[in-house]
Amino acid sequence: MSAPLSIGSPRCRRRFSRHLALALFAAPALAAALLAIGSSPAAAHTRLLETIPEDRTISEAPPERLTLVFAEAVDPRTVALDVIAADGGRVAPPTLLTPVGTDASVIEFALPPLTDGIYGLSWITVGPDGHRVAGEVVVGVGVVDGAGVASANFSETPPLDRALSVTAGVARYLWYVGLATVAGAMLVLAWGRRPAAGSPAKEILARSARRALLRGALVLHVGILVRAAATITLVTRGYRTGSLGTDLRLALVDGLGLTLLVAAVGAGALVLWAPRLSRARSPWTLLQAGLGVMALAAVGSATSHTAVLSEDRFGIWVSTLHLTAAAVWLGPLLLGGATTATGRGRARPGAERAATLREVFGRFGPVAVGAFVVLALTGARSTWLLAGAELLSGSGYTTALIVKLALLAAVILPLGLYHDRRLGWLAKRRPADGTAPVRSLRLEAAAMAAVLVTAAVLAGLNPAVFGSGGGPEDTQIATVGGAPAADDPLSLLSDAPPESLEECRDRTVGKPNCYRDYFAEVMRSEGADVAVAEIAALSDSDDHVARDCHQVVHDLGNDAAEHYGDVGIALTYEGSACWSGYYHGVVEYAISQFNGTELFDEMPGICTTAAEREYSFTHYNCVHGLGHGVMLNLDGDLFGSIPYCETLPDRWELSSCVGGAIMENVVSAQQGIETDLRTDDLIYPCNVIGDDYVDECFAMQTSWMLYNLGYEDENFAEAFALCDSVQTDMVDNCYRSMGRDISGSSLLEVERIVRLCSLGDPDFQQECYVGASLNAVYNDHGTAMATALCEAIPARMQEACYAARDRAAGTF
Repeated sequence: MSAPLSIGSPRCRRRFSRHLALALFAAPALAAALLAIGSSPAAAHTRLLETIPEDRTISEAPPERLTLVFAEAVDPRTVALDVIAADGGRVAPPTLLTPVGTDASVIEFALPPLTDGIYGLSWITVGPDGHRVAGEVVVGVGVVDGAGVASANFSETPPLDRALSVTAGVARYLWYVGLATVAGAMLVLAWGRRPAAGSPAKEILARSARRALLRGALVLHVGILVRAAATITLVTRGYRTGSLGTDLRLALVDGLGLTLLVAAVGAGALVLWAPRLSRARSPWTLLQAGLGVMALAAVGSATSHTAVLSEDRFGIWVSTLHLTAAAVWLGPLLLGGATTATGRGRARPGAERAATLREVFGRFGPVAVGAFVVLALTGARSTWLLAGAELLSGSGYTTALIVKLALLAAVILPLGLYHDRRLGWLAKRRPADGTAPVRSLRLEAAAMAAVLVTAAVLAGLNPAVFGSGGGPEDTQIATVGGAPAADDPLSLLSDAPPESLEECRDRTVGKPNCYRDYFAEVMRSEGADVAVAEIAALSDSDDHVARDCHQVVHDLGNDAAEHYGDVGIALTYEGSACWSGYYHGVVEYAISQFNGTELFDEMPGICTTAAEREYSFTHYNCVHGLGHGVMLNLDGDLFGSIPYCETLPDRWELSSCVGGAIMENVVSAQQGIETDLRTDDLIYPCNVIGDDYVDECFAMQTSWMLYNLGYEDENFAEAFALCDSVQTDMVDNCYRSMGRDISGSSLLEVERIVRLCSLGDPDFQQECYVGASLNAVYNDHGTAMATALCEAIPARMQEACYAARDRAAGTF
């Protein structure tokens, strides 16, 4: 029976010191792992799926916007775009249209005005791990040489970014080598603890393992430090907010900088603990250290683009197993091969070296088999998650990952058989060969190192460009808008309308234009009333139509006015569905045909026929549509549009016209057109517009608030808070506008309308229900839905709700 330990005894101090060292290493490693596991899936990489306009496109009119569609959501703040002219000069910078604050897979930019010529729209996004995904969209404007468009190349990686990317890549490989070396040293030390007679060769191997543990920890630490510095610098440069401090904070907080820094602390603790660990006598101590190293592997999995493929947190652990299995297999092979290549190792007799390797690596066979199974399963899962759905697409990045998996299988399976023949079960049936273990370990180490480095390079390729096409020389030129390519006049984009709405529903981008083309064809072939009726019917079942019903019929009104050639004829068709957007579109198109002076003179008489029944719904639709049309005529100048509305002789007409202009101000902004709205002040322009029109402004402003905030319950609560902050006499108007938006976004679902309106101040909730009731009547051209809503709200608010319903119905 051993004597009890006293607190001050040397043995107790040594045990305390060991546990303290373990804690100093394990705590940062565990913290880094937890940070990594808690990272957003947005840390994964993305690739480009589609662009509008398409790459290598020639159009008569210059494109006004560029839309980039990524496979995975990215932070809009990290997407940069340069517009480069044929001479290499930068054109005026584009404007990011996609709201910031939430990741998005569709990123839009407003382009500066482009004259005739060839341009490169060079884009780049930097992920939280510092990985750059970049590409370009080449467009021709006007009559240009098609061969020039096909061969143009504008994208250039800045030398500093290239150097940082290479540095981060080298550091990543140092990290891999360090991890494998540490894992191999710990396994060899653990296997060496098995009771057996010692030998000089065995002692040489043990000393090599102890040295490798320290050196591997140093390489691991240096790799993490260098990678952290390069990654943080790359991500900081990628944000481009204009403030270095802000960019650095985002790189540390929103990126993976903080995780990498904590991991560096954990690796540093491992360096300090490595000398004591190398002399550990207990396998339990080595096991504890192994768990700490695995935590560092989890950090590598969560921060390395070769491992995280837009997976959930479980996927990070799968990638951790993938990386750990590679280290467990490669590490002992590297250590054994290196030891036998040293002078001391070669000085020992061949039989002694072979016996030592057979003894120490006696358990390596089962470990190697297990590691291979883990590598194959986790690698196949990760590849399938990224590439499985598009296995046949021919994507270059997809192909690289498939090649990686095939390469591992093609090399490792024969390698495993070779190992077994030399060192495993099959070797026991063959005559002893003293040099076989040495040759086997060297061959296996070299092959494994080569295949893992090749696999890492393949997985680290830039996954930016979709499709399997080659360079510019393999690109076909598309011509849009009647401007033919000089050398290929027959290469045109199809202008045929979609044959069914299914074609439109499946689109990632270009969906609004597809719907517009479809309904325009229905209008031309069967009449505007038939198209409007179909849209109204779809508003109950089609997500796009339900959400943007007013805009869909509004676009139809534009097309009908052009098709029929006479505003009076176009207005004879029934178009009251979806807040009468069809009528607004007709009138809007009509006045867009006048220049500024002509429009000033024509404004008072355009709606004369519609005003025969004064203040009717038809009268309202006409003058409201005037406001939309003036805004489009003046390129979104709200304050410049108001004087045109002021030419109308009646105050009610003036108010309706200004309301239309303010609605167009919001609708155009939501479509990416520059208008008098701000993302940093969601109340503007209502806080600066004249007192005569502040009512009309707040009646629409909440649509802009919600467009930027979002449409979840908490976003509606934020919007109500904004309403509470406006001038006192406008709060009720703002709440009515919230009711309109809530009613529309809820697809007139009574239960959701009641729940969302209740998020506002109880003193003003009644106004929210009033706005929702008005919206229900105008949308349905009937009172049934408004009645159901009024019946469901608190009794004290029902009278106002019914009154709003009846007031709206009285205008029909």
